[in-house]
Amino acid sequence: MRSKNLISRTLLAGLASLAFCQMGQASPGAGLSAFTVAASPQQTVDFEVFLPIRNRAGLEKLLADQQNPSSSSYHKWLTPAQFGAQFGPPAASVQRVEAALKAGGLQITTVHTRSLSVKGSVAQIQRLFSTRLNTVRQPGTAQRLVADGNFVLPDALTAEGATVVHFAGIPRAHSMAKNLGSVKPASRLGQYGGYFYDDLKQAYDYPSYQKLDGTGANVAILMSNDVLDSDIKAMFDNEHFSQTTGKPDPTLAGRLLINGGAPFDPNASFEASLDTQQVLGGAPGAAVTLVNIPDLSDENILAGYLDIIESDAFDIVNSSFGGCELLYAPAYNGGVSYYGILDTYDTLFEQGNAQGITFVASSGDEGGLGCPDTTYFSGNPNATPKFVLGVEEPASSPHVTAVGGTNLATTTPPSPQTKPATLTSNYVSENADGDPEVPYDPYGLGINVSGGYWGATGGLSAYFATPAYQLLVPTAIAFGKRGVPDIGMQVGGCPAGISVLPCSPDRSFVVIWDGGQEDGVIGTSVSSPEFVGALALRIQNTGGRLGNINYFLYDRALVQDLAGAGAAPSQFEFYHRNIPGFDGYYHTDYLISDYNFITGNGTPDVRKLLELGDVAAGNPQTPSNP
Repeated sequence: MRSKNLISRTLLAGLASLAFCQMGQASPGAGLSAFTVAASPQQTVDFEVFLPIRNRAGLEKLLADQQNPSSSSYHKWLTPAQFGAQFGPPAASVQRVEAALKAGGLQITTVHTRSLSVKGSVAQIQRLFSTRLNTVRQPGTAQRLVADGNFVLPDALTAEGATVVHFAGIPRAHSMAKNLGSVKPASRLGQYGGYFYDDLKQAYDYPSYQKLDGTGANVAILMSNDVLDSDIKAMFDNEHFSQTTGKPDPTLAGRLLINGGAPFDPNASFEASLDTQQVLGGAPGAAVTLVNIPDLSDENILAGYLDIIESDAFDIVNSSFGGCELLYAPAYNGGVSYYGILDTYDTLFEQGNAQGITFVASSGDEGGLGCPDTTYFSGNPNATPKFVLGVEEPASSPHVTAVGGTNLATTTPPSPQTKPATLTSNYVSENADGDPEVPYDPYGLGINVSGGYWGATGGLSAYFATPAYQLLVPTAIAFGKRGVPDIGMQVGGCPAGISVLPCSPDRSFVVIWDGGQEDGVIGTSVSSPEFVGALALRIQNTGGRLGNINYFLYDRALVQDLAGAGAAPSQFEFYHRNIPGFDGYYHTDYLISDYNFITGNGTPDVRKLLELGDVAAGNPQTPSNP
């Protein structure tokens, strides 16, 4: 007897079949523009077979103990080999899976801590898993192989709890940023930016560069497409970094290509440029590596995470991307649950946490209404889909720090006539208000979705239970589900092309360089790498890895709550609270609860929250904040 794997029939395969094309010729239908052809039987495919974690309860206890200062396991991290010995599949289980795959003619190329890299032809895969593989491509995306119909695991793999994600075809994740286009802020434009990296450091009270710069921290930025070194240099040159410090401009420490990566593309590298510049701007001394994957499909994202975790070379991982968590739900997949794919992600994050790795992700940019409803995927050109409640993955994992955020207001810049024009960017206030959107097509299926709202995505996970650390504050505890986000920082608002105009004037943005020009940018893709830069400073200050930092963040929130919450004495004001906001569904409710679904526990006073000393970063373009 053979049994169905979790990915027996996929959402994307169903979508593609609505616009099925014979021999590569597109046919009209359902308003979709997908090209689907049978895969060549001779095509060689590499994919991963994941095996379950052993002793899950023991792992959960270890993860909690690693974050408990009174435990003998506090901050004692495992190596991948140690993790495998304690929690990986038994050697006999791996051998049985290897034997079954080899019996099907497949080749085992690598055995990881709890997975196997496998290679074979399309014909061999189709025969072993009783399926047909189709090549599916939508305009502007790379082609991918998707199982058409059942994907059935042999009994030997089913008995070992194996999972294959590669051919599931869930729609690709998307980056969490919007490009506002070219800007030329010769000086800061107003109270709401555009902000340069050093403006943000003064506003959020970073420590002095002369005390901490991130040296010793190793950061991985997981994203598709390369960046231009000249853009990073231009960012630092604009702020006179070398002139002020006497040091060379910071650069990337390296590039790691996963499955070949993707080249620099003037139309697609914007997100990678943003992430690298935000992290380096916050921690110029950190060793930052761009982990470049071909696209944001589950198979390539998982390949990137797997390499990062198995190499054990990085302390923090930034992920400025995500996808609607509900896309894995039964209602979106003909009654079949694909939440097992989220489990695959989550157990990788657990392994990384046990090794001391901190994962940080953008919470999303769709406000409280984070997902299109099921009618969007129906293929009915007359459908009138709407956005509904939902959060994004990977931010929804309890083993990831989800970063939402706000519009930031700082000290009004000096008049151009002021001589000298000293730059000052002191914190004034924030608002967490989103922007209503015109109907638009979020996944490029040819159907517009109405009711959208720009802003930091947050709410309750549809799948993950409330983690222990969230019991410290009034969050999702009453609902039994993981609450998103955990923390907030500058996000910005009024996305070009989809906002209902006019937007409120109190909307902010940041400035980066992309393809040789200054671009304005908004999104939680700003706030996530910004927080990663701050965490790199804590790693330098403490001299070691942090693991799942959420335990610490919620402990600090509890201390502030007990000290008076938003009215706590200065030394306990770890987070900015009392931030008004509305995201299309949720209010910040700052008069009722100190946690909310837009800013999480609040936005940080970085020095106080992360215990980074008494000397603050001063004005931008000065020795303490170059």
